[in-house]
Amino acid sequence: MDGWRAISILMVLASHSEELPGFSGQKLASLFPLAFDGNLGVRFFFVISGFLITYLLIQEHDRLGEISLRNFYARRALRILPVYLLYLAVVACLQFFTKLHQAPITWIGDLTFTTNFLPRGPISGHLWSLAVEEQFYLIWPVTFIWLGGHKKLAPWVFATPILLAILCRMVKQAGLVPWVLHPLFHMHSSLVNFDSLDVGCMLAFLLARHRQTAMAWLSGGKKYAAMILGFLLVALPTMNLPGLLPLLIPTGPLLQAAGFGTLLLTSVLHPGSFKPLNWPLIAQVGILSYSIYIWQQIFSIGPQSYGLSNVWWLSFPGWLLLAFLAGVTSYYGLERPLLKLRARFRRF
Repeated sequence: MDGWRAISILMVLASHSEELPGFSGQKLASLFPLAFDGNLGVRFFFVISGFLITYLLIQEHDRLGEISLRNFYARRALRILPVYLLYLAVVACLQFFTKLHQAPITWIGDLTFTTNFLPRGPISGHLWSLAVEEQFYLIWPVTFIWLGGHKKLAPWVFATPILLAILCRMVKQAGLVPWVLHPLFHMHSSLVNFDSLDVGCMLAFLLARHRQTAMAWLSGGKKYAAMILGFLLVALPTMNLPGLLPLLIPTGPLLQAAGFGTLLLTSVLHPGSFKPLNWPLIAQVGILSYSIYIWQQIFSIGPQSYGLSNVWWLSFPGWLLLAFLAGVTSYYGLERPLLKLRARFRRF
């Protein structure tokens, strides 16, 4: 998981590097567009989150016979809020002492995890993905518990986010969205992104409840076919194929989530085929990925946002050094000390 997180955060950082002074890798970006697709990196994060959260819920239910919502939300709060709120405090200081400006409506979105539905600011726009995940955390554990007594409805529950996301993309593609409803159909809306989290949830159930079946599907040479299929599904929506474009616009994100989910499941069942993901340096980047993701935006919005001329630490590649340094400081200074406290709310 840490290796996949590392790939995801590196894709986000690469996409932001393209927009900064000093970047001269346009040819490289054109040759490897997937590596510079920040939205795809975020989609990978969504699939990983859905997978891990659901797998942990299944483990807790299997071992204890119940799910503690109190403990779940306490663990999530300790995981997300400390770094998140510290970041917003730093942003407030930057707004006070520099030319950086964020409107009050943006601050409301940042403080209520509704950034994905409200106008976003330059330095907190990336928090839309955290808003999507927080909304998922509010809905899914309750739904998971409810499913325990309504198992026959599980296919409908899993199908709903997928159908809703495709429908929203189709409506937007057709230009049928009234302006007042635009936030519900925007690319950052939860309605448009819950299908990626849903893919991760279904993978968790497949692994936990049908592991032997999954192993049979991916045994021998089939695992290599699955890896090729997964990569093709991820790459297909970026190929701009004229005949398929009308179809790929509403279904492309789902295909990418399914493709990455295939790679993720294959890596869990056959880790030996994905050894680079477990290299210490790669895994360490994955461990730091949440802190890096939060803090990198300070350095990737460009010097003009602060009323500055070009400076090395707000240009490529200097900004990457500070983004990683901020991530390391945040993880070891704030995230890691809270791990023991989070463990108190885990009963299995």
